[in-house]
Amino acid sequence: LKNDETKALAPASLQKELNNLLKFNPDFAEAHYLSYLNSLRVQDVFSSTHSLLHYFDRLILTGAESKSNGDEGYGRSLRYAALNLAALHCRFGHYQQAELALQEAIRIAQESNDHVCLQHCLSWLYILEQKIFDSCVLLEHSVNKSLHFGLP
Repeated sequence: LKNDETKALAPASLQKELNNLLKFNPDFAEAHYLSYLNSLRVQDVFSSTHSLLHYFDRLILTGAESKSNGDEGYGRSLRYAALNLAALHCRFGHYQQAELALQEAIRIAQESNDHVCLQHCLSWLYILEQKIFDSCVLLEHSVNKSLHFGLP
């Protein structure tokens, strides 16, 4: 689904399989993430939001994030959860909610001194501003910072 949507099961079939998996293992974070992607495919804002939040909740509860990313796992999950929530709201045209989630992601990333997350936030801020205003300043700043940190 992530790499080639045409090879994935139909949305209804995939969701049925995911629901079966989650019935037996509700803490299976990756199944929640796949459910999020599947819900995005059918433009279901409620289910995609629900699945995204459950994904990050399960990631934190199982401790998988802290094992894979050293000592800052929980904070990293929280800032990327806020960033993904902002992207989700932006995709569905909920610009005020996207801005609030983005502000939260920026605040957490600044506290953690996470420059990569801040660059992602800046990119989404630019996208969000383009939906509302026309601003080239953010794009220039984002490109300069991305070059500085070696990001694409």
